[in-house]
Amino acid sequence: MNKVRKTQVDAFDSIKQKLGAKQRAVAHALKILGEASNKDLSKSLGWPINRVTGRVTELVNRGIVTSNSTKVDPETNRTVTVWTLA
Repeated sequence: MNKVRKTQVDAFDSIKQKLGAKQRAVAHALKILGEASNKDLSKSLGWPINRVTGRVTELVNRGIVTSNSTKVDPETNRTVTVWTLA
């Protein structure tokens, strides 16, 4: 595991106690996936997209998740935000 990734995992472990269950689930999915769009998170968690987007916004507002980059969604051909643990 590279040093940056290890730091992200350590940071997540230190704050996970302060999160709600759904926020923890989204943060944990990002920990496992490394980076993901809202759609990727939705598929990974088996949740509707609207449940994911709200939790991602909450995590962004708390400084736990950040936008890493963008990518083109192959199904919609639209540019989407890619999230990662801060």
